[in-house]
Amino acid sequence: MARLADRDYSAVLEVLQETAAVDGPVPFTQPVLASLRRLVPSDVVAYHEGVGREHAVVWTGEPRGAVTADVREGLRRYANEDPLVPAVGVRKYSDFLSARCFRRLGLYREVAQPLGVEDMFRLWLEPDGANGARLEFDRPARDFRERDRVVLDLLWPHLRQFRRNALRRRRFQSGGQLTVREGEILELVAQGRTNSEVARELWISCGTVRKHLDNVYAKLGVHTRTAAVVAARADQRASR
Repeated sequence: MARLADRDYSAVLEVLQETAAVDGPVPFTQPVLASLRRLVPSDVVAYHEGVGREHAVVWTGEPRGAVTADVREGLRRYANEDPLVPAVGVRKYSDFLSARCFRRLGLYREVAQPLGVEDMFRLWLEPDGANGARLEFDRPARDFRERDRVVLDLLWPHLRQFRRNALRRRRFQSGGQLTVREGEILELVAQGRTNSEVARELWISCGTVRKHLDNVYAKLGVHTRTAAVVAARADQRASR
């Protein structure tokens, strides 16, 4: 395993801080992806996820070719040639295929080559590939380092949790008095989490958790955690 330098740990912390600051329904915004691109230099860093029947993607960087209808059709047609199937941990094309073998594939001719991709790291956010949630790092050469794999493996459990936090926030977008962040905190409280546990999971301070809960109590006219959970659920039902 590659040894990480102090600057590598600092870069990992930058990614975590950037992601922890997100309080909307999309876990990996362009600023977050930009911090990941600084951590693992790539042409493009993209987040893919299925939302309902739609395929959503957020990306940063400049691909070396356009994502045309032909490229999309190639993705569909040659999906069975893609070795980066859902799994725990970071995987890249060059883990499975030599450059010569890769270039013989329809996946390369119809998709990777037009986009200027010679290698790709893929990081599945759920080991079973649920909703297609994944991060992809594209390179025009086969020059990812082992250090790149190590920093992404280090981040994986945290990135997975940040995505789950975002999914929880989506459930509080349908109305009511509470903000998305207040609803997210209250759902964790409903699960029996202490303030310190909530703070650790959301990467915020205990003081911030207390401040949000004080705001919740004031909005809902209650004084206890249990009463806040009951009132918030009633408030959300009434707003639909």
